[in-house]
Amino acid sequence: MPKASSSRSLNGLTPLPRATLSEQVAKQLAARITDGEWKPGEKLPSEAELCKAFNVGRSSLREALTSLAFIGLIHVRAGGGSYVAEKPSAYFTSAWLKTGQLTSAEAFAQFVEARLFLESEVVSLCAERITAEELEELDLLLEKMKQALHDAVEFSNLDLEFHLCVGRGAKNSVLNNILSSIREQSMELISKSLLLDEGMEYSLRTHIKIVEALRQHKPLKAREAMRIHLQLFQRGYNVLFDSKEMSKA
Repeated sequence: MPKASSSRSLNGLTPLPRATLSEQVAKQLAARITDGEWKPGEKLPSEAELCKAFNVGRSSLREALTSLAFIGLIHVRAGGGSYVAEKPSAYFTSAWLKTGQLTSAEAFAQFVEARLFLESEVVSLCAERITAEELEELDLLLEKMKQALHDAVEFSNLDLEFHLCVGRGAKNSVLNNILSSIREQSMELISKSLLLDEGMEYSLRTHIKIVEALRQHKPLKAREAMRIHLQLFQRGYNVLFDSKEMSKA
């Protein structure tokens, strides 16, 4: 059984810059978890307590908790709080960075940044130009992704095809060629991010939001949905790299 929420003090936390609020909250929580302040299976303080301790709103806190769940440090239970993972995260125990082209924190950061810039604009064009047939194709991909939630290889293939389909929907051959040209690196990024079931589940939810915006033909909403989707990866990796460096110290 998970232990009760810790009553230890959360005072003395460092003030956080607004620009990187959720990421900094995630990093501070990750540091405390990796230092053993909360043990495996132990429930974290309530959202209200954490919001007060960090002086942040619920949306920033929830983004931070999502990042920690994404890399396997915690499990978030709907209506039941957040718990430290019972077992070490696969991200910390596997050699996931030792193969491929994306083998350093800098390489990951640059590639995710490039995708964030490019795909946010591509999906905006797609929202204006996507056809009913292409929306049906995306719906079919979402359904297949739901069926593949525990098959990381298949889910990765479907995830990549989803993004390429969005690229085709933008009806811009130059942008589509750029997306296709980075297919290998995209596949590597996606596959490395899906070592955990949580990664697939969060990814599916954000893909659903993207399709909802495309179906409404709302470019700004589609751009924001894509940014949220890719920023989940970006924040998760930033917290992960920071945590791995701390664990070496």
